Amino acid sequence: MIYGTLQAAVEYADRGRIEEWLQLFLRGDGHNVILADGLLLEPRQYWGPVEIEMKLLDEIQSGAPEYLTREEDIAYFFYVVEQMKESYGEWAPPPLILEYSLDGIRVNDGRHRLEMYRQLGIQKAWAVCWRTREKV
Repeated sequence: MIYGTLQAAVEYADRGRIEEWLQLFLRGDGHNVILADGLLLEPRQYWGPVEIEMKLLDEIQSGAPEYLTREEDIAYFFYVVEQMKESYGEWAPPPLILEYSLDGIRVNDGRHRLEMYRQLGIQKAWAVCWRTREKV
């Protein structure tokens, strides 16, 4: 099965297994084993996929993530975004993976998708969200 689709995430969520989908997606199509491992370190609350307003993510830096510093890495980031834009409409991208905390919202997986949505002027996107217990 291909896990890197919105449909797969919805199917798992409908069965109450969104955490399982996250692990399968991140370890497979999502190529983000580090995040998958990190999500297992402590209990979390998950919800989604939910459709969110892109304006909620306005505070997140647009363009290439700041941790990309080499020109070739930044160029490759935008190359991937362009490839995604060209095929948008032919596929339903997997949801963004967002962390909600007292400090705000953070994109943990989906920076290419986020940049694609911004460049295409898309107003809403699908996301799977999580949070940990925090002291208030």
